[in-house]
Amino acid sequence: MGEPWFRSMFEACAVGMALADEDGLLVEANPAYCTLVGRSVPDLVGRSSREFTHPEDLLQHAGVEAMMSAVQVGQAAAQLEKRYVRPDGTVRWAWASMTYVAGAGGRRWTMATVHDITDRRRLEDTLRVEAGTDALTGLWNRRGWRAEMRALLNGRELTAPMTIAMLDVDHFKVYNDVYGHRAGDELLRELGARAQAVLRGDDVLARWGGEEFALALPRCAPTDAARVLNLLAQLVPDGQSFSAGYTTMRAGESVADAVDRADALLYTAKRRGRRRAVTDDNHPVTPIAGTTSP
Repeated sequence: MGEPWFRSMFEACAVGMALADEDGLLVEANPAYCTLVGRSVPDLVGRSSREFTHPEDLLQHAGVEAMMSAVQVGQAAAQLEKRYVRPDGTVRWAWASMTYVAGAGGRRWTMATVHDITDRRRLEDTLRVEAGTDALTGLWNRRGWRAEMRALLNGRELTAPMTIAMLDVDHFKVYNDVYGHRAGDELLRELGARAQAVLRGDDVLARWGGEEFALALPRCAPTDAARVLNLLAQLVPDGQSFSAGYTTMRAGESVADAVDRADALLYTAKRRGRRRAVTDDNHPVTPIAGTTSP
């Protein structure tokens, strides 16, 4: 690899560097790159970085390769964040910059400069989760709810029913007045924990504020949602109950619109005596378990 000074710089550089031939197969890698991907130089030479790219990033990897085909030697080519999978299964995040350079016989080779950004990504993920999490119950807060719903619906058509429900613990102020705010906080924490234990992995439960909760049930028709709400009603601590309004998302509408409709139905349930769930198919009422007095 060229001049001795360049070899020394290449080897000592704290940033990962790797060189691939015209077929995309690695011919050189410095120690920082080897550490990042968890492989030695002999284990890397002759292999494509596709082999240890995270499966979810392979489409992005292919897109970068296609984009680089129009770039000339010496020009800045492409930059991207991607994940590498080490042999032990651990994942490292990297910021990679690829540039064409003149290789053997003047052929177009690729030089990749790869910065390990795993610690930064972990910190960002931690801060993102904390910002979207309710401090009392550990459930999603409204910000977390919005992010989860975007992830749930991103790029998908509503080919199966999506039920949105709003729940409110009945007479919660009275409960607080009788037993104290610490007991009220514990009731909300315990209700959230019990609900999470029985809900499915892609159901989304959030503390909306105070004693009110939002619930999204993918692939769940109204009749199934009624059964879920009855199950949750049996889990309210200390013999308490909740009221609920629930609705099926309509084609083309936003989650916020469905939440507003479920919230209006919740107040209908309260007006009709609490301890019940109301949906919007001619407002049928489903009595649910629990008691309404502390």
